[in-house]
Amino acid sequence: MRIGLVGCGYWGRNILRDLRTLGCEVDVAEPGGAYPIEGARTVVSGLKALDPGLDGYVVATPSPTHAQVILALAPRGRPIFCEKPLTTDAAAAQGLAETLGDRLFVMHKWAYHGGVQALAALARSGELGPAQGVFTRRLQWGKPAAGADAVWELAIHDLTIIQAILGELPPVAAARAVLRGDQMEGIVATLGDAPFAHLEVGACWPGTERKVRVMFRDGLAMLDDPLADHIGLVRGGAPAGERRDPETLERRPIDTEWPLIKELRTFVAHLKGGPPPPTDARAGAAVVAALQALREAALAAR
Repeated sequence: MRIGLVGCGYWGRNILRDLRTLGCEVDVAEPGGAYPIEGARTVVSGLKALDPGLDGYVVATPSPTHAQVILALAPRGRPIFCEKPLTTDAAAAQGLAETLGDRLFVMHKWAYHGGVQALAALARSGELGPAQGVFTRRLQWGKPAAGADAVWELAIHDLTIIQAILGELPPVAAARAVLRGDQMEGIVATLGDAPFAHLEVGACWPGTERKVRVMFRDGLAMLDDPLADHIGLVRGGAPAGERRDPETLERRPIDTEWPLIKELRTFVAHLKGGPPPPTDARAGAAVVAALQALREAALAAR
């Protein structure tokens, strides 16, 4: 497979590495950045110079440029895999989903994470009864990506996780923003009612924290470390009148392959005639719409 990679910066160089691991020849369009580009078949300064005969494209430019790049690639008629978020505007995301249909997909890597997939399977199976609430926490100090604030860069992951586990994104119930000037550095929000989801993200907290917990009618399941090789399950409820650790904590093994190479393998297989990636443009547009609604609710609550 010959793939065009538009953007090869902080995250794009990881995409290039994994596409090469998957046996692809990669032509890179990068106007010039801070990172060396190693392993590309060719490197050009703009997407117009990319070979028109490529099998597909991966877009890894700054988030606010995604719509412009996708529209420029659309006349080539080949599948496009775009880094998250699809755009930073809900109307534009919906327009792209309607225009490109089944040729556009979004790289929501957390939908491919083995722990999230295990939690989603648990919710579908009913093993612990119906899901009552999803709790996510994503805290760190600073953000490496340019062009969008911390909420666009971080909360998009949590909404993807919620969408994967519940099968949909509940409407916004409440939201509060952490602001530094005009920039959003974090957000705390609740979505839906029954089931509901509660998320907390921020780029102004020293250290790194990534947690996903799902409360079921008959127990609790959790992914407390994205590098873990298991999810934890606790059956039953907490005891009344005392405080102690659960008597039993089941460790259920999960797939630990890196989500990035898993999603890229899905896209490459699709280019070879396989099924499309499950994270299509319509799902991506729904996440953008939910995030925009979160932001608007948070700003209105100031």
